[in-house]
Amino acid sequence: MRASVATTIHPTAIVDSKATLGENVSVGPYAIVEDNVEIGDGSSIGPHALVAHGTRMGRTCRVFHGASVGTIPQDLKFAGEETTLEIGENTIIREFCTLNRGTSAAGKTVVGKNCALLSYCHVAHDCMLGDNVIASNNLGLAGHVTVGNHVTFGGFVIYHQFGRIGDYVMVQSGCRLSKDIVPFALCGGNADEPRIVGINKIGLERRGFDDERRGRIKRAFKILFREGLRQDEALASLEQTFPRDADIAHLIDFVRNSQRGIVKMDV
Repeated sequence: MRASVATTIHPTAIVDSKATLGENVSVGPYAIVEDNVEIGDGSSIGPHALVAHGTRMGRTCRVFHGASVGTIPQDLKFAGEETTLEIGENTIIREFCTLNRGTSAAGKTVVGKNCALLSYCHVAHDCMLGDNVIASNNLGLAGHVTVGNHVTFGGFVIYHQFGRIGDYVMVQSGCRLSKDIVPFALCGGNADEPRIVGINKIGLERRGFDDERRGRIKRAFKILFREGLRQDEALASLEQTFPRDADIAHLIDFVRNSQRGIVKMDV
């Protein structure tokens, strides 16, 4: 094991000799850190937590009691290939979360910087989470889900494999989702058939989107969802109406690249 002098390891913890720990890392009672693990400076591993083979953890991360990170995928096609789980700096993994490493499909599972996964969240193999993602308790992401930056999940959200969630989205508690959610959206309504109920106004305000910028996004949602246009017609209209708007260009690109279809808004 490679560790700095300032790193502290509880006597009951098990840390493999091939793990690499940065400066000021703490490993709590009965925690296990396997081989081929890298833990960044200032990070802490709580009691009874497992940091499994292939985990790469950035600086100042916190893994709480009983969490299990970097374990092999829950995928019958997995054949023992070398893959990783990558966790960005300043990310919090609360009690009893489970995060699996990737398969040969993507080679890795990624959780970005400044994220907070609250208790009992599950992030399956080959998921890609952006920065500043906040997930309330019991989020369940199946394999290959892609989540943008600044996304917030309410509790008990379940997401089908290969789903995509755009930047700045807020998802209401209890939603069961199988289609993509466009950027800037507030998603909620009936848990069995969630809908876009508007733009994520409060979330956008908190991220510095002024009234004019939010107004353009709101108008774009009206064109996309409420003017009775076919999707290709709506996208063409958006391009004509907002020819140099980066936010709307991002929205258009997301919709055009959707493979599963997008969650709709009630007319």
